[in-house]
Amino acid sequence: MAEKKPADPRVANVVKQMARKLQADIADMGRLRNGPPPKTFPQFREIRNRHREIQGLMFSIQERIAESGDLLPANFAQWLVRQKLNELAFFTDISHAFISDPPIALTHSLGAFDVLTSEQASFNEVLGYFDMMLFEAGIDDKTADELDATRTKIEHTLAMIGRLLDQSPKVLQEFD
Repeated sequence: MAEKKPADPRVANVVKQMARKLQADIADMGRLRNGPPPKTFPQFREIRNRHREIQGLMFSIQERIAESGDLLPANFAQWLVRQKLNELAFFTDISHAFISDPPIALTHSLGAFDVLTSEQASFNEVLGYFDMMLFEAGIDDKTADELDATRTKIEHTLAMIGRLLDQSPKVLQEFD
């Protein structure tokens, strides 16, 4: 049986610094959610890229939790799951607002079909792990209601994307 490696204080310190950055990034995403919705696809893409960067940061933190051992608070992993859910709720609200009133470039340009297909795949993936995160978070009833509203918004966004896909110009295919 292999011995458990002792916690590395340097890794724990890095994780704590990453957690502070994560909190700041999520607060920024919250400010974006409370502001006006993006009006153009490039604005939305920039927000989506921030969302993906935050997801990457969360993944990096999660990978280092075990190495930090008991040098992090006991509920740190659960805290991280809650941060994932909060950030996802913020991004979902921004996406829903954008897709609810999309610019013509997103609905009628030749590249729209690819963009919408990509967004649809992303939101389908989110639904796949959303319930797992809810289970891991150990949430109270009030938070469960808020997250249920987020899930409903994700499903509604997927339906809107589906309608936009039906209306957007299809990808031109080359025949041999």
